[in-house]
Amino acid sequence: MKTPLHARLFDAVRLVVVVMILLLLAWHIVTNATIQWNFLNMSLLLVVLAAVNLVACYVLKEKSWMHYAIFLFVAMLFGSFGDFLLAGVLYITPNALINGILGFSIGQVFYLIALRDVSPLLFRAAGSTQGSRGFRRLLTGNLAIWLGVLAAGVMLFFATVFNPADPILSIGALAYGVLLLTVLAFAVTKWFEGYPVSFRLSLALGFLLFFLSDWAIAVRAFQNQFFLSNLFVGVTYIIAQLLIQVTPILIGRTRT
Repeated sequence: MKTPLHARLFDAVRLVVVVMILLLLAWHIVTNATIQWNFLNMSLLLVVLAAVNLVACYVLKEKSWMHYAIFLFVAMLFGSFGDFLLAGVLYITPNALINGILGFSIGQVFYLIALRDVSPLLFRAAGSTQGSRGFRRLLTGNLAIWLGVLAAGVMLFFATVFNPADPILSIGALAYGVLLLTVLAFAVTKWFEGYPVSFRLSLALGFLLFFLSDWAIAVRAFQNQFFLSNLFVGVTYIIAQLLIQVTPILIGRTRT
């Protein structure tokens, strides 16, 4: 069946936005991440991409993934807000790292809600009987992945990030890390769902790169290890968010 004109229009707009992000990313690499506003412009364009996906699902009446697109848009909105906070352009507290953690934490909560919209996280409805409300079945595979990722991530934190000279801020960073690891773990569990491989791969790889970017920020902040450059942080972060934000395109026309 021929793709409707307005659907092709949205595809064209998405393509233009993605190309703009990739061109700015190339410039980010060429300039060795020395131009802050180049990075922030990419962050804003990611918000635009999320907004286009949301408007597209409304106009094209893709109701089955409307909530998913909404949650991803809000998550990216707070993610971009976190970028501006971490860059020191906007302020909540005098500490830019704390500000960034606050913005990113809210974004991760909405990413987790989006993953819950795709499929259950830890419990799946297992049917009901007359006169009862049914019961929920624990997804033991998902539980094992979640606990395994958390254990590995917490060990990595104490081995490479934790600074005993700043225990309060370190524990605050760990709390955010647990949230991010939770989102990463449940993104990995989607690999075992019946969605397109492109969707599952984009989602899992996106959140893995997101974790690597934030881990690099933490190592730099708490251990003063600058071998993980701004370029590494920026490139992994932008690619991560881009991979996550294109998932509505990869899943939207296949969901029922």
